[in-house]
Parts: sequence; structure tokens; C-alpha cells
Amino acid sequence: MKKDIEIVVNSEDELYKYLEDIEEGDYFEAYFGRYHVEGVVILKDETFFKLDTERELIGIIDFELKSVLPQLIEVAYTKSDGIRRVLKLVE
Repeated sequence: MKKDIEIVVNSEDELYKYLEDIEEGDYFEAYFGRYHVEGVVILKDETFFKLDTERELIGIIDFELKSVLPQLIEVAYTKSDGIRRVLKLVE
């Protein structure tokens, strides 16, 4: 059974604190504006992510979270425990 944990994030600093928990191998999703990116983290450096989308046509993508911060709606990540942690941003 898949389980989600929703976490309300009230500030940029609080978001960065949660991002520290994300590691290579975790499944990462970011929703911003009318777009989203998702995939397995193959490289992470603070707010920069390299993701394997596991899709033949897209492949590997680079994503800098800071560049979309003003439009960011939520970030979700799933660790090996199967629990999906959803960080909901509140302005």
C-alpha cells in the first residue's frame, strides 16, 4: 500500500531543510506553474538535480529548483521505504 505524507512548508529555508533528506536513488517530483518534472535522482547538489525520467524520448534531465522557486507549488519525493513525502508550499 502506497502512503503519502503531506508536509506544509512555510518558507524557503524550511524547504531547503527538507531537500537535504533527498538522496540519489529517490524518486523526485516537482510541480511548478503548469509544468512538472519527475524521475529517479541520479545526482543531487543542493538544489540541482539530475533525473532519469525512465522515458526513452526524454532520458536524463537537469533541473535547478532555485530557478523555478517563484512558481513552485509542491515537491514530492519517495525514498526506498515507499513513503511519498509531499512538500506543499504556502506563500
